[in-house]
Amino acid sequence: MIINILSLGKFKVNQNYKSIFEYYRKRIKFKTVLIELKTCKTNKKKELEKIEILKYLKNQDYNNVFVLDTGGENFSSLKFSNFLRNKINSGCKSLNFVIGSEEGLDNFFKDSFFTISFGNQTWPHLLVRVMLIEQIYRGLEIIKNSRYHK
Repeated sequence: MIINILSLGKFKVNQNYKSIFEYYRKRIKFKTVLIELKTCKTNKKKELEKIEILKYLKNQDYNNVFVLDTGGENFSSLKFSNFLRNKINSGCKSLNFVIGSEEGLDNFFKDSFFTISFGNQTWPHLLVRVMLIEQIYRGLEIIKNSRYHK
């Protein structure tokens, strides 16, 4: 299985978020790819970013695309682990997680795909990458019954 994290914007070279992200990415046994997409600075920002994301998703199984947004379903770590286990056991070839820019995503994504939330708070979009990859790692460790989650 391949885990793709599509996120608008880029990590800066020496940013602390990036080093934490890479720490967890390297610990995950599945191929995990961060796809940093171009953000736009126009009055049609969300529409242009929607087009950019959909360019990547055009060949993907839409049942395996998940959007991160405060309005989504709030998963506990155990529930997220069960979600990952079900995807692995069903033979899922790739999981795609979509993270918006600082202004969020076009409503098309929230209306079209399953939406996951990390709570009602608003988080910096670069920090959400770190939170997501840590939860992926934690979920996989729960499946393995390792001591990480305890």
